[in-house]
Amino acid sequence: MKIRILTAVLFAFAVSACGHHEPAAIPAASAPAVAPPKEEHVSVPGMTVDSGANVALPADFPKDIPIPAGAVLTDAISMGKINVVAFRLSGDPTSVFATLLPLYQAQGWKNYSRVGGEPVLGTDGFEKDGRRLIYTVVPDGTGSKVSLRHYPPMK
Repeated sequence: MKIRILTAVLFAFAVSACGHHEPAAIPAASAPAVAPPKEEHVSVPGMTVDSGANVALPADFPKDIPIPAGAVLTDAISMGKINVVAFRLSGDPTSVFATLLPLYQAQGWKNYSRVGGEPVLGTDGFEKDGRRLIYTVVPDGTGSKVSLRHYPPMK
């Protein structure tokens, strides 16, 4: 009888000493902070590049290409008559992508191409008066980043 009790006690001791313990609670992860963009303002003949927190639309940016309410402009590039702007929006890529289509159609832009690669990428192509407007939507932290390119008529 003593051997059975001793065996049970030793077994219990061995199991408790095997290093098993409940893991500590892992703190909830907070949303990753989006680092402030690097400031870059360059102007050379035929091209300007503005990037960072102090970016404005190019002076000759077409008035029929609205930037959505709530957008935070992060980049503006002008290369001759070609304009490229990028901005952040707080919505997820799917909702941002869905918002942009009617925004530009209301300005008379005709959609000729639509690719939705949810949830990572969505792109639309538009045409108006021989000009092209193409934008791409990708995830960016807790929101979305939009890269919008405007091309003049091809000659």
